[in-house]
Amino acid sequence: MIGELLFVGGIGPLEIGIIVLIIILLFGATKVPQLARSFGQAMGEFKKAKKEAEIDYKKFEESVAGDEKEIPKAKVKAAAETKGEEVNIKEVAAYMGIDTEGKTEEELKEEVQAKLAASHKSD
Repeated sequence: MIGELLFVGGIGPLEIGIIVLIIILLFGATKVPQLARSFGQAMGEFKKAKKEAEIDYKKFEESVAGDEKEIPKAKVKAAAETKGEEVNIKEVAAYMGIDTEGKTEEELKEEVQAKLAASHKSD
């Protein structure tokens, strides 16, 4: 495939040979290995930096997605743990995405607690 790209782009073996010859004439035969080594090290550093940037980006995406999930959980938990105030279990259940129609408060309370427990296990 690389050979196809070289020939399609107009760079053939003759052109590559001429480029190598010019490099040898410009830098000398003793400097060419050093240049190749430096080029290889630069490519390695570039690949390493690219991987680090990709990892940082993925961590950033995960933290943003995690924040979106944590905000509703925190609100529900705060509402569920409120002491001394009446908590409307139907509102909490509906906020958590639980179907509230035809269910008693006890059933809703159990489902809310089960969903909170499941979310703690996934964390």
